[in-house]
Amino acid sequence: METKYAKDAIHVCRLMFGQAVLELLADRQPVTNRALKEKIKVMLPDAKPELVYETAMALLDHSLHRVRTPLTPT
Repeated sequence: METKYAKDAIHVCRLMFGQAVLELLADRQPVTNRALKEKIKVMLPDAKPELVYETAMALLDHSLHRVRTPLTPT
């Protein structure tokens, strides 16, 4: 069961992850797992950046998997 709050949290994770990628690219830094974790840690000093990172990576993996197999029912 996905509530409105869960959907909002997913959107926030996507935005944070995307912002971290854009900042790394703007700084001409390589986009690596370590660099992403560090960027997110700076964005969320009092939160658990690992949770945001892991959620964003799971969403990305899920999105890529769906793109590779478009005939798979959702």
